[in-house]
Amino acid sequence: MDDTQLEQRPNPPVWFLSAEELAETRARLATITGRAARKGFTGSIALVAVPVTRTQPVPGGFPVTVHGFDVTISGQAPRYAGWRLVASVDAVDGGGTILRYPPGREAAVRNSDVVAGHCDHCHTRRARRRTMLLAHDDTGQLLQVGTSCLKDFLGHHLSPVFLSADDVRAELGKNLSGTPTAWDLTSVLTYAWAAVQALGWIPASAFEPGRTPTRDVVRQLLTQQRDTGRLLAVLAPHLAEGRRLAPRIIDTLLTGLTGESGYEANLAAVLRGQAVDARHLGLAVSAIPAHQRLLDQRQADTAHQDAVAAAYVDHVGVVGDKITLTGTVRTAIRVDGFTYHSPDSILLILDAGPAVLKMTTAASWAYQVKVGDPLTVTGTVKAHTVWNGVKQTVLTRPKKLDLPAATLPQAPPASDVARRERVDSPRLDGASADRKALAPTPTLGLAVPR
Repeated sequence: MDDTQLEQRPNPPVWFLSAEELAETRARLATITGRAARKGFTGSIALVAVPVTRTQPVPGGFPVTVHGFDVTISGQAPRYAGWRLVASVDAVDGGGTILRYPPGREAAVRNSDVVAGHCDHCHTRRARRRTMLLAHDDTGQLLQVGTSCLKDFLGHHLSPVFLSADDVRAELGKNLSGTPTAWDLTSVLTYAWAAVQALGWIPASAFEPGRTPTRDVVRQLLTQQRDTGRLLAVLAPHLAEGRRLAPRIIDTLLTGLTGESGYEANLAAVLRGQAVDARHLGLAVSAIPAHQRLLDQRQADTAHQDAVAAAYVDHVGVVGDKITLTGTVRTAIRVDGFTYHSPDSILLILDAGPAVLKMTTAASWAYQVKVGDPLTVTGTVKAHTVWNGVKQTVLTRPKKLDLPAATLPQAPPASDVARRERVDSPRLDGASADRKALAPTPTLGLAVPR
């Protein structure tokens, strides 16, 4: 996968900025790239701004229309002397690693393949806080090099520079950042729990007037910024519960996070430590919604197992026949297109009593469907399959019908059957479901595709 493809990947993060914020952002990006160029690095950060308007509701008043820009950031990985900087490896408390990638770059290396503090150049392992993953442009060889060894390895005296997505976000959000430091993990999760309970979960990407990301609420409390007393009064009823649940949240997530790279692997690395670095605060705070999603998934799985044991599910129709059934949506997830230019589609699993329907469609109506919604569909039977012991009827070209269920032929009612099929996502941050790294997982010291 080359950098041109990386810049075209779907669903990049989007910031909503005013004209003044856009000008300041461009100036800051110029500072970042200029600093890297002075140290001998090539690479770039591309900013695309599209004029848009957004309407903000005003309680008790008229809606306000805000003019601004939707801004996306991508880029080419920094390079020097034929070596491309793939990721920055941060060592965290507990012996784990966090891999930070350039803007627009998907996670491509399993965290478990990287050893904290190891250097392939000097072949030693020591207490290094940061190392670099480098890939050669010609051979694709992937190496982990300590920052103090870069001079000997690259043959040039320079300070290590890495333009990761986190570096860019930190540079753009300096006005929100306090003095870099580290905080106790339990304290971070306690305040994060209370903030989510009192104010709701607001991701860092929600840059909208009147909406403060949960990460920044927690930062304000940890650094005792102005108006902290007023904020503490709002969160106070939930702090004791947050303190009690923090160890349970850590244990549950460390058991349930199975991803070997990307968000899940990075979050697990933070949760295994005792302290949270300022750079990783947003990652640690996201443990609260991740924990809730995991509990919801486990509850659905338990209900599924109980229901399968009590209910009889059979195939319906004959391959080639057109059928119409009404049921309840048990799974609704977005699946990436086969290429960067093909549209995403929606995978739906419909519980229709003694029948389970499975379908994938890119029709616009499917993007509005949510788990738990009643749904009436008509489609052609494509196949009869079995998944995890449950018979499924696969439909092709499904269409949604807005007809009362009573007017359609229905099978006898059966006990509620929870999600019939589970498609695990390697991320719990909600960015996009079932998104998997398209590049093969490299092994250190082996060639990897560029």
